[in-house]
Amino acid sequence: MTVTPLSAHLSIESPKTDCGRCSCIILYSSEKCILCDVALEILYSVISDFGLPASVIKKVDILNDDDGSGLPLPVGLPAIRICQDVITGLPDMDTARSAVMHAILNGCFSDCQ
Repeated sequence: MTVTPLSAHLSIESPKTDCGRCSCIILYSSEKCILCDVALEILYSVISDFGLPASVIKKVDILNDDDGSGLPLPVGLPAIRICQDVITGLPDMDTARSAVMHAILNGCFSDCQ
């Protein structure tokens, strides 16, 4: 009698942006990050100014998740990737607003507006 080990692999595709990331706005965080929730609230405030839904922000736990871009993860937390811009530390409202505006001009969020 021969026993052949078989394994089942279910691949669930999550929607990706045209550039291959899981979202146009990614907040990199971890459980131990004390400023990540504040950074998320700043992001919610900024995107609401542009009329974007909260679903455009993807929260990625750097210890367990992957953003799908193949780029190295940011070193400091909180870190925010908005299109091609990376903001580390607690984001300034104007800096985050400028990055979202550049992303809109690059064609991000076209399916959200």
